[in-house]
Amino acid sequence: MAGIPDKSVDLVLCDLPYGEVNRISSGLRNLDKGLADVCDIDLEHLVLEYKRLCRGSVYLFCGIEQVSQLRKQLVLAGFTTRLGIWEKTNPSPMNGSRLWLSSIECCVFGRLPKATFNEHCKSSVWRAPSTRSKLHPTQKPEALMQRLILASTHEGMTVLDNCMGSGTTGVACVNTGRSFIGIEKDPEYFKIAQERISKAIRP
Repeated sequence: MAGIPDKSVDLVLCDLPYGEVNRISSGLRNLDKGLADVCDIDLEHLVLEYKRLCRGSVYLFCGIEQVSQLRKQLVLAGFTTRLGIWEKTNPSPMNGSRLWLSSIECCVFGRLPKATFNEHCKSSVWRAPSTRSKLHPTQKPEALMQRLILASTHEGMTVLDNCMGSGTTGVACVNTGRSFIGIEKDPEYFKIAQERISKAIRP
């Protein structure tokens, strides 16, 4: 990220490691996300980098315990914030007879003054089905990423995902005519993302 020029990114759309999911699986659902759930990122420093390179908005999917920290740092960095909620329309039924279904995930939204915003007077609850056939353990649905890209950019603008995983945000950028910068430290997932994005690019 240090090599990205100042104020050259119009949107950050990132699914951070939550640091709260990994535990022994019950058999109904895989609760071990491996290194994809291990958060070794300094969130305060990360937000300062977003402030440096971003001229628009950020969407940060995150764990419940990360929400307050990220929101605080974004406010200090000059962003107006909202809490976004991804409501899964097909949640896992695990423990549904005893508890409310685990059917939502949090996203901290931050917007700088004059940033693009195209979903006027809409709720910050976004409904979309969870991806069942996953290439990455925390993969988000392409339709959700595409909606957020369309909400906060115009065609030709640049989107950054610094936790790219299997490249869903990159595919959504190709499909909507946006430029994409992707960063992923796991070489296997980086390769998967490259292949998916290359296939999405039409000749």
